[in-house]
Amino acid sequence: MEIIVRAAGAAIVGSVLALLLKKHTPELSLSLAIITGAVVVWISATVARQIADTLRSLSAAGGVEEIYLSPVIKCVGIGLVTHLAAQICRDAQQGSVASAVELCGTLCALYISLPLIRALLATVEKLV
Repeated sequence: MEIIVRAAGAAIVGSVLALLLKKHTPELSLSLAIITGAVVVWISATVARQIADTLRSLSAAGGVEEIYLSPVIKCVGIGLVTHLAAQICRDAQQGSVASAVELCGTLCALYISLPLIRALLATVEKLV
């Protein structure tokens, strides 16, 4: 798969350059690492879109309503963004900020999943 080769190549080149810069200009090294991460995420976005489109078409073919699938896709996206942001904060020796980002991501995922929880409760009420 050519996408992983491009992503891995960008990550390796960016990481090596960031390591070389770390001795002389740590601030620039962190900036380069963040930019490298953004490039890899940009490259990965193509695959993420393909996965989301495939899941949507499968759910449509199976008769699954969008209300059930959309929160799952959004929560996965929130988890990925949260993890990446928290790791960048940890690389910058900002552990408390990383924890705050993780808390925010958890709350956002919970908020996004509320329609799914409501639908589940409505289904349970119909059964009772």
